[in-house]
Amino acid sequence: MSLSKPKISIGSLGGTISMTKKSQGQGVAPSLNAEDFIAAIPGIEKLACLHAQGLFQLPSGHLKFEMIMDALNWAFKQVDEGASGVILTQGTDTLEESAFLCDLLWDRAEPLILMGAMRTPESIGAEGVRNLYNSIICAISPNSKNRGVMVVMNDTIHAARWVRKSHSLLVNTFESDGKTYGLIAEGRVEYFYPPLYRKTFDLPKRLDKKVFLYEEVLSGGVEIIDWVEKTQDGLVIAGFGAGHVSAEMAYKIGELNKKIPVVVCTRTTDGPSVYQTYGYIGAEIDLMARGICMGGYLSERKARILLWVILNNHLDMQAFKDYLQTLVC
Repeated sequence: MSLSKPKISIGSLGGTISMTKKSQGQGVAPSLNAEDFIAAIPGIEKLACLHAQGLFQLPSGHLKFEMIMDALNWAFKQVDEGASGVILTQGTDTLEESAFLCDLLWDRAEPLILMGAMRTPESIGAEGVRNLYNSIICAISPNSKNRGVMVVMNDTIHAARWVRKSHSLLVNTFESDGKTYGLIAEGRVEYFYPPLYRKTFDLPKRLDKKVFLYEEVLSGGVEIIDWVEKTQDGLVIAGFGAGHVSAEMAYKIGELNKKIPVVVCTRTTDGPSVYQTYGYIGAEIDLMARGICMGGYLSERKARILLWVILNNHLDMQAFKDYLQTLVC
């Protein structure tokens, strides 16, 4: 007696993986959908029953929080209807942000995998089909359960919390700062460590909170903070070094933090903000004394998304700090 094949649902949102030229001399734009991707993988129907659906057809920089929430709700429905795993294909420009947002809200045991491509389908060496094949292999693996949201690119499996895009063009652009979750090797899914402890949040009932992201720069001004106070519900700053700002900015955001939450992260690509090393004005000890929250190991982009989820769930900043504790043992 043969076992039934697992059901995998694939939703396409657009991105480079879907882009072709409409005519010679024009640049590429989204045109393909999930069914087109599946048709390009010979024999894939032997591994799984695939359900494909086009959700959006946009470059990833055009996606909005509301669209990702729609895609996430579609993924929940697929699992409720029997899918063993769900794959979302999208552009790589905002892939790490979409994956992290989904990971904060995905409370199912079944894996949710995000993937894309760095090269268009018409390019020599296009890797999109291979990335999708590997994503399907990953989605049907029993060892992928209870691992939350993952990104599968270039034969590599990344946890949503750690993954980042590191290069504008290379196919090995996605990295996890030395914390790669696993590999697809010879058609096998090989994880390097057990499922991470994850904290998830309720799906926000409202999506109207706004969180602004600002990067500190040498000799930067503070005028933007007046605009933030009038228009935003939260602020994340990508700070110097281990999470520092200028003296002028420290005074300004100290007052702002009395009205809306402020988080300071490091603008570097690796390592955390610190908590008890530097004591000058604008360093972490001073900022924390002003009530400002440090971003820990989260990048500034992911800290913004976490703060957005927390504010839209009407939670306080203790929820932000509690989440940071799940990133370390």
